[in-house]
Amino acid sequence: MNPGLILASTTVAFIVATTFMLALRPVALGIGLVDRPGGRKLHSGNIPITGGIAMFFGILAGASMLPVPGNVALSIFIASIVLVTIGVVDDRFHISPVARLFSQIVAVLLMFFGAGLSLADIGDPFGTGLLVTGSLSLVITMLVFVAMINAYNFVDGADGLAGSLSLVGLLAVAVVCGVYHPTTALALTVAAAAVGFLIFNFPTVYNRRVRSFMGDGGSTLLGFTLAWITLSVSQGPDRVISPVIGLWFAAVPIFDFFTCFVRRILRRKSPFTPGRDHFHHILLRGGFGIRQTLGILTGLQLVYALIGLVATFGGYPDVFMFGAWAVIGSTQILVIRAMSKYHRLYLRKARRPRLIA
Repeated sequence: MNPGLILASTTVAFIVATTFMLALRPVALGIGLVDRPGGRKLHSGNIPITGGIAMFFGILAGASMLPVPGNVALSIFIASIVLVTIGVVDDRFHISPVARLFSQIVAVLLMFFGAGLSLADIGDPFGTGLLVTGSLSLVITMLVFVAMINAYNFVDGADGLAGSLSLVGLLAVAVVCGVYHPTTALALTVAAAAVGFLIFNFPTVYNRRVRSFMGDGGSTLLGFTLAWITLSVSQGPDRVISPVIGLWFAAVPIFDFFTCFVRRILRRKSPFTPGRDHFHHILLRGGFGIRQTLGILTGLQLVYALIGLVATFGGYPDVFMFGAWAVIGSTQILVIRAMSKYHRLYLRKARRPRLIA
């Protein structure tokens, strides 16, 4: 891939996403496409939910400059429209989880049959040889993609978090593929659109007057796109990474998703019921600020992505990497809780008045 073309597509994606973030703000405020404070939502004022639409147009503009096969381009275009549209409708009118799940299934079917992309194998996670999905390919692909889409949707509960985590994953794919791999251009184009959104969502004092959210349309779009890109470079004879390494590039959202999923099932609740049991909620209850919480979780994801990169370039076996990933994933909640607990104790100690002898 021509580096000049990559620069052009990423620049266009960034500019278009940023432009739409500005242009859509008054429209969102006018039609009520806003996130209102109250309940689990601790922000102040009505915040426009424009990120999903802006990133979609940014990605569309940038990707249109790339030599993507027609069937692939059409499939990802229609699938993205489905996810963003349903997400925006949900942000405005709050539709049922069943309708959201249906739109995600439609998006995966478009990818599977339209672009011919599927999870043909899952690598060698158990040391028994390459595990081929065979006749279960569609079912397993569906489960993996729905999990990924909802993982990024679940983690979108703190300013800058979903965008930053997806950005780390996209950059990791770009690094492992290298400049001249065709997927690198698409990964960086999506990353550029995400940066265009993050300017308006990152928790800083400079963007408070134009603060915006990505909404379900944005989080599902990022989850789907990252899963698509990762899958495309982890299958077939020309694969760049193993599917197991792809788990490391999205570790924090996946860990958070499955932790909440299992806990809610054990409590006999719907796993898609909103709650305050996510990693970022636990850290916030521990007295960490929004920026500290963002830094901790993004930092963890950066470490996991680096581990995936080192494992790829170092040739570490799938069985070792999957075992390590599974152990970390099953204990991540314990680490997050410990951090929250000790920080809360630290704050109490710091606030305790000192006796003067």
